[in-house]
Amino acid sequence: MRAVVLSIGSELVSGLTLDTHAREIARALASVGIPVARFEVIDDTLAELAAAFARAGADADVIVASGGLGPTLDDLTRDALALAMGVPLERHPEALASLEEWARSRNRKLSESNLRQATVPSGSQPIRNPVGTAPGIDGRIGKARVFCMPGVPGEMRHMLEGYVIPSLAAASPGDVSLVQTVRTLGVPESILGEKLSDLMARGRRPSVATAVHVGIIDVHIHASGPRDEVERLLAADAAEVERRLGPSVFGGGEDRLEDVVAKLLAARRATVAVAESCTGGLLAAKLVNVAGISEHFLEGVVTYSNDAKVRRLGVPREILEQHGAVSEPVVRAMAEGIRGQSGADFAVAVTGIAGPAGGTAEKPVGTTWMAVADASGTEAVREVFLGDRAHIRERAANHALNMLRMRLQA
Repeated sequence: MRAVVLSIGSELVSGLTLDTHAREIARALASVGIPVARFEVIDDTLAELAAAFARAGADADVIVASGGLGPTLDDLTRDALALAMGVPLERHPEALASLEEWARSRNRKLSESNLRQATVPSGSQPIRNPVGTAPGIDGRIGKARVFCMPGVPGEMRHMLEGYVIPSLAAASPGDVSLVQTVRTLGVPESILGEKLSDLMARGRRPSVATAVHVGIIDVHIHASGPRDEVERLLAADAAEVERRLGPSVFGGGEDRLEDVVAKLLAARRATVAVAESCTGGLLAAKLVNVAGISEHFLEGVVTYSNDAKVRRLGVPREILEQHGAVSEPVVRAMAEGIRGQSGADFAVAVTGIAGPAGGTAEKPVGTTWMAVADASGTEAVREVFLGDRAHIRERAANHALNMLRMRLQA
């Protein structure tokens, strides 16, 4: 079996919105042994959508589409699917009942636009949507089974995990195609490649490849075959990657660095505070991404100006005048200042030149000092990050979080 994934919407074609659904859908299909043969991004036009469904129906066993199931006139997925199938749209009693229940629970009246969402191509079944108004569609074009889901991320994900994948798992041939990811930070890509060179050899099974984004390097391990065999191969390679890369490994799968740090803080029942300059609150925002972090994150301050560093953190003015704001003495004073004022067990500080201007020969754009302080002392490191202003800030925040992780694991 093989699949075609259709991402529907003019906002995707124009680049106004990034298509993130295709990746999720492809990985979910692989988990039940169905590889994706082709991805297509389709505009909200009836003729183009119908042609895309017809093309996919001619050379795929499974079609999974997202988007275009809303109540407005530019939501044409159901119309295009009916056209490609050569059948009329009909109002489905189950879809209508679900919409009526939704309206009653919110004391609303269904509009004619909403009632369009109760229609499906003749011979198809609606897919219940417990978190929105747009039912999905489960139908067929020729030999291909077609699943249409809403474009709203939460609704799409609920339908994919709760209906589409379980339905396909019952009919899949048994083999799977799985990926296991090991996440790393702190080892250069060139060195990582040298350490894993034999595992990354062409034609090897499992295959091992890397992907880099804002300093984080993901090691993707992939294999296809019977589930038990694949899971054994992936686990063995993941363990070997972790052994070779050591403390630079911070997690696996979809783990975020901030999630790992939060778990370590919880395990130690420790608290943290942060002082930022060039990252402008990004480090604090990453910590606040984690639910329940209020038990451990006490405060964060953005001391962007020199006066703020003196007034808020107690950084000695003579240090700033002698060494400049982007320096080891200043970042140490920032970390120690916020730790002392907040009473936190750990403190993290960042100061740097995010650009595009402000660099010098001694301190080029991207120069960043980061420090972690606790009762045992203060550690400071200097890095020169490449990229634009946003990338430098993101990499600095990630690196500072990673320093805290390493200290918590010590």
